[in-house]
Amino acid sequence: MQVISSYGVCCTIHQFNNPTLLSTKQAEFIKHGHSRNWLFQNKGSSLVHKPVRFNCARIAASNFGNVDELQSDYPDNYEEEDIQVTTAIQIKNLTEEIKHMLSSMGDGRSSVSPYDTAWVSFIRDTNINGSSERPLFPSCLKWIEDNQLPDGSWGEELVFCIYDRLLNTLACVVALTLWNTSLRKRNKGVMFIKENLSKLETGEVENMTCGFEFVFPALLEKAQKLDIDIPYDVPVLMEIYARREAKFTSHTSYCRIPKDVIHTIPTTVLFSLEGLRDLDWQRLLKLQMQDGSFLTSPASTAIAFMETNDQKCLGFLQNVVEKCNGGVPHSYPVDMQARLWAIDRLQRLGISYYFAEEFKQLLDHVSRYWNEEIGIFGGRNSNFCDVDDTCMAIRLLRLHGFDVSPDVLNKFKDGDQFFCLRGELNKSPTAMYNLYRCSQALFPGEKILEEAKNFTYNFLQQCLANNQSSDKWVIAKDIPGEMQYALEFPWYASLPRVESRLYIEQYGGADDIWIGKTLYRMPDVSNNVYLQAAKLDYNRCQSQHRFEWLIMQEWYEKCNFQHFGISKKYLLVSYFLAAASTFEVEKSRERLAWAKSRIICKMITSYFNEEATDWTTRNSLLMELKGFHDMSKNSNKTKEMVLNNLRQFLHQLSKATYEDLGREIHHQLHNAWETWLMSLREEKNTCQEEAELLVQTIYLSAGHMKHDEILFDAEYNSLSILTNKICRMLNELQNDKISADQWCSRTTGSSKATDIELDMQALVNLVFGNYSSNVNQDIKQIFFAVAKTFYYTTHITEEVINFHISKVLFQQV
Repeated sequence: MQVISSYGVCCTIHQFNNPTLLSTKQAEFIKHGHSRNWLFQNKGSSLVHKPVRFNCARIAASNFGNVDELQSDYPDNYEEEDIQVTTAIQIKNLTEEIKHMLSSMGDGRSSVSPYDTAWVSFIRDTNINGSSERPLFPSCLKWIEDNQLPDGSWGEELVFCIYDRLLNTLACVVALTLWNTSLRKRNKGVMFIKENLSKLETGEVENMTCGFEFVFPALLEKAQKLDIDIPYDVPVLMEIYARREAKFTSHTSYCRIPKDVIHTIPTTVLFSLEGLRDLDWQRLLKLQMQDGSFLTSPASTAIAFMETNDQKCLGFLQNVVEKCNGGVPHSYPVDMQARLWAIDRLQRLGISYYFAEEFKQLLDHVSRYWNEEIGIFGGRNSNFCDVDDTCMAIRLLRLHGFDVSPDVLNKFKDGDQFFCLRGELNKSPTAMYNLYRCSQALFPGEKILEEAKNFTYNFLQQCLANNQSSDKWVIAKDIPGEMQYALEFPWYASLPRVESRLYIEQYGGADDIWIGKTLYRMPDVSNNVYLQAAKLDYNRCQSQHRFEWLIMQEWYEKCNFQHFGISKKYLLVSYFLAAASTFEVEKSRERLAWAKSRIICKMITSYFNEEATDWTTRNSLLMELKGFHDMSKNSNKTKEMVLNNLRQFLHQLSKATYEDLGREIHHQLHNAWETWLMSLREEKNTCQEEAELLVQTIYLSAGHMKHDEILFDAEYNSLSILTNKICRMLNELQNDKISADQWCSRTTGSSKATDIELDMQALVNLVFGNYSSNVNQDIKQIFFAVAKTFYYTTHITEEVINFHISKVLFQQV
């Protein structure tokens, strides 16, 4: 078996028929000293629904104390039972399957809507000998005949929602009756309706499908005209009729949207035209989308065609029926929603690094149809947009280097509030959650994102406090957990592997259901392949991290860091910050360079604070590192330890980088550390410039810097100055003992906290605002990643950090 050693060097421990990563027993072999001879010498290639809550009080009660307690979550039977770490071939197969899904997304995949299919089947073929006694789309009728559920209903089979089942079933019964076919199926459907109508009285309002109070009565009217034997006067239906009539008899509006506006500009009403009446169809035709549909809805477009015989409507319907083989979805296309949400899910699951090329193609498609005036909708070329798709597009396009303005969000602002769809009665928690996440990627001066951030933060807090996180657009595994994580760990303080570890538990996979006029599934967004790949990849990475943690402990003992007051807990936190930020198996060298650099910095600053407190003593250390002084003539034991540990670290890292990448970094690496020591020599504050040193060490070990000229680039200089300033202020703020709650609620009054927020916005602008600069984007991302770890340790309590360490490094998924 091959594993990646301390700086990415591949070390052969044992051979198995199938290559896997290091097991616990093999790790123990390393731990007990059998690795010393080859640790930095051998060469080779690298190896190819329970909600989670983050209440700090509850976490503190867990009382994670020392390193041994944190590691106790890692099972002794790790190798035999749970993990049997996956082979590279297994992960490769899964990622290839996902790549195929992403590259073949097309118009987006969505499950069939029996309701919409029935409406399309209502259309009569009037072009055959003047007769109208056959459907224009017989494949739709055939789909209905072939897809009745065992209980007589139509609809989502695995999740019973009374609104979905009754609406779908009534529509299909009307279709079969209209064409006088499948009597047995019709009767079975009627029986289901009769037996389940009363359940509307206890149905959860949060799960009511869109426009139910309009579209269901419209179907009842059709059923009554066809003499379908169902009770039309039961109290629950009379209540629905009354609610509809109250909205219909308003002289000014439907659904809080003025009637004149409905015929003038695109609104949500276009999605449910089949449920309305007294419409001016010729005026409405001016609001068609480019593809001939009315807001991507087959049902709405079907009624429009039946009323107008418009050929663009017909063209849309012919296209969707042909592409979907008779069973049409609730909305078509869904190419924007499918692409954006797939990227979002894969990122949060921690496996996006496998799909960089696919993401580029997906976002190129989104960017092609981005409309800076109105935003985007779930399907391309829409003349109507919503805040959910729009804010998701802004965030993902911006973070992947596309130039996109958030000013379009002003379209979704009413006073001091934001909405998803104009005229909505209730706000969607998930839409506000996505807007909150978008608002955190703001550049300096973007007032609209600042306003969105303040509003959505308070809105989501209130949702959780009132236990009102049920959503009207999606039924997902753990929406409250997702919301709570976002509120407690803002983007600046959210480390990638922490988010992935927790989101893997929150993601529902194929069980997630979306809510439109009917329930539907989006396999491009919610599927078990993503989840399986995420779990396998996580455990594979964690196994590598466990191995590296053993190396870190051995290095700690060998270098006697305890002499400098560096605890094993500090060692663990340092490694955790690196592993949670740069987690990929193949980045072992960068990860350990990062973690070890923190320890070496701590050792040197401890020495300077305790012993080398004057300029002369500090300067002598620098001169001896440069080789200008002979260490043996003027040194003590502590200084010898400092110099030996530093030199060994720099030598080993330089050697490993050369052996792995063929890149010589010795000179540049020494210059970076000597420059840092020079700044320490002059400053009483021994935290100066540490962030920049970490960044330089990481990107040198990764082979990102090919020449020194980049150090003199103006943008690079701005990144260095700003990152150093942020991290220095974060250290100072941590000493001020400002709590995370005070920070989030903005009640601290600390000008330093405000300055940090503004500087972080500026850093985000430097990192993500100009992808065509002279500075390599990978280097920019390292600056941001390092700044986030400083923000994280300042923002997050020790108890929560312990909880994260336990989850990320020592608990399998």
